[in-house]
Amino acid sequence: MRLALVYLALFFSILCMSTSSIMIKFSAAPALIIALYRLFFTSLLATGIRGRRLPASISAISSNLLYIIGSGVFLALHLGFWITSLNYTSVSSSVLFTNQQVIFVLLFSIIFLKEKPTNMAIVGIIVAVAGSVLIAQGDLKFGRLSGDMLSLASGLFVAIYYLIGRRARSQVDTMTYTVITTGVAALGLLAACIFSGLSLTGYRNIDWLLFFLMALGPGLGGHGILNWALGYVKAPLVSVSILGESVGASILAWIIFGENLLWYQIIGGILILTGIYIAAANEGKAESAPAE
Repeated sequence: MRLALVYLALFFSILCMSTSSIMIKFSAAPALIIALYRLFFTSLLATGIRGRRLPASISAISSNLLYIIGSGVFLALHLGFWITSLNYTSVSSSVLFTNQQVIFVLLFSIIFLKEKPTNMAIVGIIVAVAGSVLIAQGDLKFGRLSGDMLSLASGLFVAIYYLIGRRARSQVDTMTYTVITTGVAALGLLAACIFSGLSLTGYRNIDWLLFFLMALGPGLGGHGILNWALGYVKAPLVSVSILGESVGASILAWIIFGENLLWYQIIGGILILTGIYIAAANEGKAESAPAE
């Protein structure tokens, strides 16, 4: 696989993912319901794309099945926490904190894989943390800290999702992987919605349209392409490419909702994006090709 094609696909996926928080803001449905139906429609679309080959693809999965199921669990946690965070903080702060997944990926590699970090990676982590502290202190004054922490937790969960996905995607095709992970995540969120007493029906027509568009755009065009890219490049490279979502989502939120960036968000955001880029810059080497 030519790296140029992988990078082009990643760029397109970021454009798709930048619209996610905007569509969520337009929906009047509860956060867990939005996450549930986005994942349900994503799984449905992926199933249609894979078609008749899906049963054979699933039956061919052996040792990787538990990894894929585990990945789906963390995908559900990620979307549930992140979509909820948008009720309590701004789009820009939410996306910035979620994108700290890159830092979590690097820290997990250091702690669990015993990988020795480079000096530049350490510098990047420190810079990103400094930016996070600056934004958190500023948002505390506006009552947004709880939303920031929810989005930070979602970043932790999606980091685990990508790490597990890197292990599983080397031997599983993209659509089969997407069908299972989003299906497992949807089942988990379905249970959470029922437990929370949320109605599964009765939402506006525009909400149902938004659920489907979130599945088609950020779901397949965003996460689906990222899943595909995990089979060709390292997880940190996929994670660091998502930095563009912070910029795209912030611009769209400013244009559509008039969300102006405050001085501490601008400085903190620059520190976070710079730190993440520095920390993950040395992880951008391509690896072996995956199963088709």
